[in-house]
Amino acid sequence: MRRNLQRYYAYTVLSSLTFTWTTWFVFVASRGGNPGWAESAFHLAILLGEVPTGVVADLLGRRRSMLIGLVLSAASYLSYAAISDTLTACLLLGLSGLSVTFLSGADTALLYETAEALGGEDFARRALARASALQMATLAVAPVIAGWLAERHPVAPFLAHGAATLLAAAVVWTMREPAPYRPAAAGAVSGAGASVASSPTAVAEPVSPATMAEGRRSPWAHARAALAYLRDQPELLAMIAFAWVYEAVASMVSQFAQVYLPALGLSLFGAGVVFSAGRLLGAAGGWVAERLREDGAGLWLRCGPLGQAALIMLAGLARSAGGGAALVLNEGVDGLVYPLLSARINQAIPSAQRATVLSFQSLGSSLLIAAAFPAAAALPSVFGIYSIVGGAFAAAALVWALPRKRTVVRTAKSR
Repeated sequence: MRRNLQRYYAYTVLSSLTFTWTTWFVFVASRGGNPGWAESAFHLAILLGEVPTGVVADLLGRRRSMLIGLVLSAASYLSYAAISDTLTACLLLGLSGLSVTFLSGADTALLYETAEALGGEDFARRALARASALQMATLAVAPVIAGWLAERHPVAPFLAHGAATLLAAAVVWTMREPAPYRPAAAGAVSGAGASVASSPTAVAEPVSPATMAEGRRSPWAHARAALAYLRDQPELLAMIAFAWVYEAVASMVSQFAQVYLPALGLSLFGAGVVFSAGRLLGAAGGWVAERLREDGAGLWLRCGPLGQAALIMLAGLARSAGGGAALVLNEGVDGLVYPLLSARINQAIPSAQRATVLSFQSLGSSLLIAAAFPAAAALPSVFGIYSIVGGAFAAAALVWALPRKRTVVRTAKSR
């Protein structure tokens, strides 16, 4: 399983070479397509596919789900040369969005369960932080390479992205499916920043026949079981609800930065430097998160989002390079906070339903993004977008930071 972990890190690097992230909008427009409609098709595919593909990952295996997603993703990027109008752009971005749903939840579940089997929950938290740091560092390099490729040929970034995705699929092909894991003893979780405690020496126990039957239940029954588990776990629901807001805010801050940074007077090259600096600082945040003790992780998880909200509001008020600096600092805190949040959520989910429950998390984020993006785009100023988003996030972060009564969570038990 240790080789599994090393191969997952290689997968993280290859799948994060998103050479199309800063080039697709202009490319679609240059081919006569409407980028706005194409983006809508991308999110619509995510909304429709998120939960069904989460069930697929739980019933057929995380590795198989990842392979399906990577092959579909590679097919979409390698076909970008065929874009000639809005319809073809929507079809290919829809395919790309569908591929994301096969990966989201499945790859996190595979990483968490691999690391948990090797060293328990604290080791799994550190593994998530390390993967996040690697992802951020790779995302910092990708825009620079993408610009160089686009200058050689407009289609080159998409072909390179497709090739990197196929290499990622080859790495995943060599990985093993982690066995269902159940710790020897479940602990307790408190509110926002609380830890889910378990024995530091917990090891995987034999899986019962009832658990083995989990993989043979129908997809509908599996989805209902995941919903029933969520209904009985209010603390887990609170964490997932906050993750909805957190991920939607992160997406809006990142996407609208493509308009915000030029509004500050930065050139496209200057904006690229800010993007790369933010990703590098995010990688540093992930490095710190990997080395935090449990009490320090809880403190950052409670208070970090409040600092992020302040930085986003500062970006809305700034009319100078200080706004770009605020975005860079926000990326750094995000690189520290998000893997901690992801680890806490994973600790509270049964192994047999992990990918399905995580798909509910992604689904909620997509719904918020689909509603918030058009509303934000209707605002007269991009600075107002950051002020409003930062203020709304501050309210959510304040509620999140409030102490809550400790409640018992049935951690990682197969139902």
